[in-house]
Amino acid sequence: FLIIAFIMPKTFRSHAVLMPPISENNRGIFGALDAIPLSGLFSQNSDQTMHFIAILKSRTVMENVINKYNLVNFYKADNMEDAIAQLENNMRFEVNEEGTIKISSDVTTNWFHSYDSEKNAKILSSDLSNYFIEQLDIVNKGLNTEQASFQRIFIEDRYRENVKDLKKAEDKLKLFQENNKMVSIEEQTAAAIEIAAITKGKILANEVQLSVILNILNADHPDVIKIKAETEELKSQLKNMDYGVNADNNDYEKLFPAFSKIPNLGAQLGRLKRDVEIQNTLFTFLTQQYEEAKILEAKNTPTIQVLDVAISPEKHIKPKRSIIVFAMIILAFIISIFIKAVNEKKYNLVDNAS
Repeated sequence: FLIIAFIMPKTFRSHAVLMPPISENNRGIFGALDAIPLSGLFSQNSDQTMHFIAILKSRTVMENVINKYNLVNFYKADNMEDAIAQLENNMRFEVNEEGTIKISSDVTTNWFHSYDSEKNAKILSSDLSNYFIEQLDIVNKGLNTEQASFQRIFIEDRYRENVKDLKKAEDKLKLFQENNKMVSIEEQTAAAIEIAAITKGKILANEVQLSVILNILNADHPDVIKIKAETEELKSQLKNMDYGVNADNNDYEKLFPAFSKIPNLGAQLGRLKRDVEIQNTLFTFLTQQYEEAKILEAKNTPTIQVLDVAISPEKHIKPKRSIIVFAMIILAFIISIFIKAVNEKKYNLVDNAS
């Protein structure tokens, strides 16, 4: 049994530990979803950890590892499927309480193995764990780049659409201001009110003056006719200021909007300015997100943090020779007692028969 314990296959295990993944909340335009209420109830780190575990267990990574170290021949497998099954049995991906990810690889020697065989198994054990980390980084980086590419294309399309919408909004505002002579409705309205007040004052003054003159002169007098004509002209201008009548033939409408039109014009102008402001705000936001998306797409920094790199183990984890030898000694003792008891019973039977 002692000899068997020494010639049995030995299994060596190597560990590598990764830091908990840091989820990037600012992922461009989609990262804004993190600001919604109750978003903090879901653990993003946990999702990212499971994302890493899924990559490590993926067929792509498994095949890359098998091809790298020719594990089909090492496991004496019939095909890639058998090699993947054996590799899965010899790999462990665990999440510790601290959130770290532990990658363990087991490599077993053959029966009647040599010292060099043990040495190669130790080296292969650490190499497998470290290569899984390398493949994790490569695959995860590729997925991030692909996601960033999709995001960049989406933002780029939306950015180009926004540029067109902004130009349309600006053109509508410009056309509205040109057609309605709208530069600043507040200042133009204030100026129009001032002119209207002056005009109304002149009308009142002319009416008073006319009342005084009529007490002296008759209605056909040229001065009376002149004052009446001037008053009528002032009243026409004031009416035009109120309702915008005969706007095509009036210089007033070229500078100031009619009072009756101001509420409607103000509302239209406000909506047009609001549309331009919205498109400008969206333009600023999309420009920023577009630049971030291009940076993320070109980003080539490591996506994982290695806390402990796998090193070649000094001791094997199985078989436990001391336990085997001790168990076999006890078993041999029990068998010996049983054989002795059987022999004694047999001798007693023979003696009794004789």
